[in-house]
Amino acid sequence: MFIDTHAHIHQHASDESADIVERATAANVGAIITAGTTIEDSQLAIDMANSHARVFAGAGVHPTDIEHRLTTDDLAKLSALAALPQVVVMSEIGVDHQDKSPDKEWQAEAFHAQINIAREHSLPIVFHIREQADDYDAHSARDVALSILKETSAGELRGTAHYFQGRWDFAQELLDLGFNISFAKTLTRIKDLEETALQTPADRILVETDSYPQTFKKNRAKWTEPRDIPIVAEKLASLRGTSVEEIREATTKNALVLLGSRAKIVESVL
Repeated sequence: MFIDTHAHIHQHASDESADIVERATAANVGAIITAGTTIEDSQLAIDMANSHARVFAGAGVHPTDIEHRLTTDDLAKLSALAALPQVVVMSEIGVDHQDKSPDKEWQAEAFHAQINIAREHSLPIVFHIREQADDYDAHSARDVALSILKETSAGELRGTAHYFQGRWDFAQELLDLGFNISFAKTLTRIKDLEETALQTPADRILVETDSYPQTFKKNRAKWTEPRDIPIVAEKLASLRGTSVEEIREATTKNALVLLGSRAKIVESVL
C-alpha cells in the first residue's frame, strides 16, 4: 500500500477522522503520517495516532507558528513528545520567509534546535522551506535552510523536503545532502516541477498530500485527503514512463527506509 508521508488530518473535525482513514484505505493508502505544527498541535497528532492504527505522528513547530523564541521548556516538551512511540518523524519544521512570517532569527534557531532533538531520538526530519517571490539573496529561506542542514549534518538523520515546489537545481542540492524529495498534487499543475519529477532518482521519491482542512473550498468533497495519493502517483508514473504500481512500490520502500528504526510499526499496518 501507499504511505502518505505528510498530512495534517488531525486538524480536521474529530468526527471525520475515521472516515478520512477509511477513504484512504479504500484508495490503497495504508499509512498516514500526520504532522504537528505547534507543541499543542503535535500532541493532537499523537492523540490521533493513538486512536487509529494506520495513523502515525510527527512532532514539531512549523516556522510560521513560531510566536516567540523557543524556550528551554518548549524544547524539553518537544523532546518528550519526540520520544513517544507514535512519533516517527520530526515534523513539521523548517524555514519560511513569506512577508508575514515570524522573526527569521527565531525560525533559524528553532530549525536548528529541532534538528538536534531529532538527532537525540534518531528521528528523520520532514522540513518546509518557503521563500518570498524572487528571494535569491544570501539570506533567502533556501540559503538559510541549506546552511543549517549542512551545519547540523542533518542528512545523517535522513529526511525529506516536503511538498517540494522548487526547481531542479534546488532539488539537486538537497539530494546531494542525502534528503528525499516529496511530491504532492502540486505536481499536476506546476510545470516547473516536472523536470524535478523526472530527474529525481527512483529511490529518493516520496508522495504526500499535506491534507489540512481546506475551508476555502466550499465543497467538502473536494478537500485534499490522503485518498488522493494515487493522483500524485499517476502523474509521476506518466512523467517517468512507468506504472502506478512501480511508483507505489518505490515510494513505499523509500518511506520505510526514511523511517529507519520506526519503520517496523508502520510496515506492520500495510
